[in-house]
Amino acid sequence: MTKLRLKKKTRHDKVLEAYQAVYAKCTRDLSKLLDWIATNAQIKAEAKQNFTNTDYEFKLYNQAHADERMVPPKEPKFSYFYQPSEHQKNGELMFVGAGALALGYAAFRFL
Repeated sequence: MTKLRLKKKTRHDKVLEAYQAVYAKCTRDLSKLLDWIATNAQIKAEAKQNFTNTDYEFKLYNQAHADERMVPPKEPKFSYFYQPSEHQKNGELMFVGAGALALGYAAFRFL
């Protein structure tokens, strides 16, 4: 009977050690993730502040040099680089329409 208890205790101890190792690793990984999130949020806030400061600097420069107005460049749009063809637009509309009809039929038939 004591050999059986000893085996169970040994098995229990091994499982407990494995659990503690995995738990410690999970805790470290979670800590690293939270640090990364905090750092990333700080970087985003600094970038936003830099853009705000740049806009303000443009305004101050334009006030100081009224004859040499500087205008910040416009933000590029995707449409500047890509224009879908009429055939592609019509194909997408047909795909969406057919999908809506199929979904409507499935809902009517099975619900």
